[in-house]
Order: sequence, then C-alpha cells, then structure tokens
Amino acid sequence: MEPKKGRLRSREERGGNIVPIDAYDNTSRAYRKETPRRAETGFGFYLTLAVWVFMVILIFFIYEMAVETWERLK
Repeated sequence: MEPKKGRLRSREERGGNIVPIDAYDNTSRAYRKETPRRAETGFGFYLTLAVWVFMVILIFFIYEMAVETWERLK
C-alpha cells in the first residue's frame, strides 16, 4: 500500500483541472462593469399622455362652447 499523502491545499495543485486558474485581471474586458440599460417606456406612460391630451382638448372644447353660448345669449 502507498502511504497516504497529505490533502492538497489548492485546486491548482490537483491534477485534471479543465479550466486554468488565472489571477484576477482588473484591466480585462471580461471584468468591466456592465452599463445599465435604459428602461423601456411602458404602456402606462403612453396611456397617461393620451389621457392628458384628451383632457386638454376636452377643456378647450368646453371653454369654446361656453364662450359661444355666452355670445349668443348676450
């Protein structure tokens, strides 16, 4: 029987590593911080915009009707 060896201390000392162990490289592109993507404008934004435009047109129409009615009644 072979004498038992002490336990290997790191992965690098073990045989059969598929992926080589390299030092962490801050200058590599692989470690560059990801730039956050701009959030897409949701359906709610467009719905709110449409409601605001509708309200402005409605208020303008009511104002014009009131002015015309007042002029006729004068």
